[in-house]
Amino acid sequence: MTVSDFYAAYDQLDGLHQRCWAHLLRDIHELRTQQPDDAGLTAWADAVKALDDRAIAWATDPALRPPSQRHAARRGFERELLALCQAQPATTRPATLCKRVERYHPELFMFVADPAVPSTNNAAERALRPLVIARKISGGSRSAKGSRTRMILQSLIATWDLRAQDPVAAMRVLLQAPRIPNGKMVPV
Repeated sequence: MTVSDFYAAYDQLDGLHQRCWAHLLRDIHELRTQQPDDAGLTAWADAVKALDDRAIAWATDPALRPPSQRHAARRGFERELLALCQAQPATTRPATLCKRVERYHPELFMFVADPAVPSTNNAAERALRPLVIARKISGGSRSAKGSRTRMILQSLIATWDLRAQDPVAAMRVLLQAPRIPNGKMVPV
């Protein structure tokens, strides 16, 4: 399961996906800050936030629920969010965010269906923070290619650490694997 923001590169990843609610709510808040006098926008933003709050409360309720009930609740929350967006005329300020919601609605409530999935990608961003700080302090690697290589290697090492795999052994396997000619990303 991948948990990410709405950056288009993540669309290429295979498998299940949870889009980050913190990013969506931050964008809604920014729009609301830009237009504080728009009562329709404020009502829509409040309704979306209330729906997220209810979904989180439902998903984190300690009651054990069967998977079928979790999936049904997920679909119900998706329908509610789509209805909130479809009620917005295309000329309103939330229209752009509603297009995003309509595109990604199957990936916004995966956390309701699976209690192990977080609703945000905050853990991933916190894990990257020390690397970003180190890059800023050191001035980077002095080339775009060097920076890209460092980021890829650090991402692989962090992934192996999270999976309790030996990074040196995993890197050895990766380096000895045949190269894929089409350049498609392969899960490690």
